[in-house]
Amino acid sequence: MKRDLVSVLDIKDEFKEIIDLAITMKGEHKDGMDIVPFKGKTLVMVFEKPSLRTRISFEVGFTQLGGTALYLSPNEIQIGKRESVHDVAKVLSRFADMIMYRAFESKNVVELAKHAEVPVINGLDNVEHPCQAVADFMTMVEIKGDLKGRTLAWVGDGNNVLHSLLYGAAILGMNLKAACPIGYKPDEEMLTKAKEIASETGASITITEDPVEAVSGADVIYADTFISMGDETEKGSRLKAFDGYQINMDLFSKAKPDAIFMHCLPAHRGEEVTDEVMDSPRSVVFQEAENRMHGQKAVMIRLAGLR
Repeated sequence: MKRDLVSVLDIKDEFKEIIDLAITMKGEHKDGMDIVPFKGKTLVMVFEKPSLRTRISFEVGFTQLGGTALYLSPNEIQIGKRESVHDVAKVLSRFADMIMYRAFESKNVVELAKHAEVPVINGLDNVEHPCQAVADFMTMVEIKGDLKGRTLAWVGDGNNVLHSLLYGAAILGMNLKAACPIGYKPDEEMLTKAKEIASETGASITITEDPVEAVSGADVIYADTFISMGDETEKGSRLKAFDGYQINMDLFSKAKPDAIFMHCLPAHRGEEVTDEVMDSPRSVVFQEAENRMHGQKAVMIRLAGLR
């Protein structure tokens, strides 16, 4: 049966296993092991939003596994505009063994997955960023070990990255405290679902408007840009709304002494985070960035039913 990764919920029952597999595969790669299960296979990468990390992590990762990755730029395909999502899904399925789609609209990712005959991976949409969540929790496990009972603090916009982190934390039994300004809180339906899962795993989810409340006593501090791609026209109003939400050393000091700082990148230094925090020994943003590749390799292996 064909499997897709549109939401973190699609891998809910094996989320921890995928993280463990990613850590194992990272070690195998560092040891120089030649693992090429995708030899002769093709990954088509469809981009509506450009991205340094998403492209290089998927392309290099699939290549390391023996396959060929093909990049389709926004001008080459225009899903739902020049050609219907249904027809694109059917055509790509005749050429590719797997599709990665980085989209503006979640509905297009859902529809592409519905009609494609090969696995579809959500490389980001306006609702979730599941591959980022896999890399994020992989990084936390590498550094902190078992995450059950630990606390992740989010400071910023209630966006797609937070939505996937809410699901991931709940699944793993990790507490999550998010500080978001009025008007920028996470989706209520997704928050409710995350809280349902958290109630089963013993985790807690708290949404506040106070960054100090969110960060106090946390094991992990997470920030993201205040102005995501597509939100540039709102820059003035967003910077005003997020005044006081910057992760600086004063706010960072409210967390546990061994707390780490994470950011999905790209970072706007001087806005959501200071150089002092980004470049501190407790910042793991580049380890986190590398783990995008290893996490996605594990996802692709599992979707293909190979390990």
